[in-house]
Amino acid sequence: MKNPKVTVLMSVYNGEKYLREAVDSILAQTFNDFEFLIVNDGSTDNIAEIIESYNDPRIKIINNEKNIGLTKSLNKGLKLAKGKYIARQDADDISMPDRIIKQVDFLDRNLDIAIVGTNYFRINEKGDIVQEINRKRKDIDIKINLSKGNQLGHGTLMFRKDCVEKIGFYRETFKYAQDYDFVLRFSDKYKLANIPELLYKWRINSHSISVSKKIVQDRYAELALKLFNERKKMGYDRLEKGEEIVEIFNNSIEVINQKELFDGYFFWGMNFFNNKDYVNALKNFLYIFLRFPTYPKLFNMFMRTFINLLLPVGIIEIIRDLKKFLKL
Repeated sequence: MKNPKVTVLMSVYNGEKYLREAVDSILAQTFNDFEFLIVNDGSTDNIAEIIESYNDPRIKIINNEKNIGLTKSLNKGLKLAKGKYIARQDADDISMPDRIIKQVDFLDRNLDIAIVGTNYFRINEKGDIVQEINRKRKDIDIKINLSKGNQLGHGTLMFRKDCVEKIGFYRETFKYAQDYDFVLRFSDKYKLANIPELLYKWRINSHSISVSKKIVQDRYAELALKLFNERKKMGYDRLEKGEEIVEIFNNSIEVINQKELFDGYFFWGMNFFNNKDYVNALKNFLYIFLRFPTYPKLFNMFMRTFINLLLPVGIIEIIRDLKKFLKL
């Protein structure tokens, strides 16, 4: 029996709420020559039952006895993957029906490209589109901007398996920002690209967002960039030489001070505000307001959010008053 051309790789931990949408979006792809590896990372909810309810031979379940985290789970799946190409899929996101066929066609036609992402929508918990994210298309433009942050959405990625074997999979030192380190290491040796089409929906899920987690993610991202710069300068980095990363070894990378905590809440408040999720924006601003009311720009954003929450109510009251007036 020949191997599938593509392996779709997903890891899930206690993500039953949106899992069926994510799985259905892959099974509905117009491209069919794939296996679908789903790593159940020690979930304690109904993940196993949901996955087992599908009668599709392309689905293969890998059950972790205990939760080992995203990075290790993805590596476990990569080592079992049989596809020439690996497509990532997150458990609360949605792939558009022609996502995989377009990425396969792109890699088939562009043999010098090792990894390709796509543009994507950001959606809220209800699935409503709140923003379009358009990424740089060409290798040179992506690499120029990589120092500013990851330029390829993790869930949108498709890459060549032989290339990922050469760079050494995800580095398990990275509990977070593993995708940024992954893409940076790809950029050391290979060309990158993004397909300029909206082929993926990335969900902003307020229940999975932790301010402290965001701060730690940022620190791991800073570390990934430091190691990237070491490789550019010396041809290798500390991890490749087997050295201990002091920031991780002494746990300072996960120690958060109060200012960073407030900065994190403000970041998420702005994120929700810009996506018109005023309830969650207000919760984040209120957290800061009750502890540090003089935080820069807080009062302005707090009032703007509050007004936006009241505005629909105000409009409804005006309409009611007009109706009453016209009846008189």
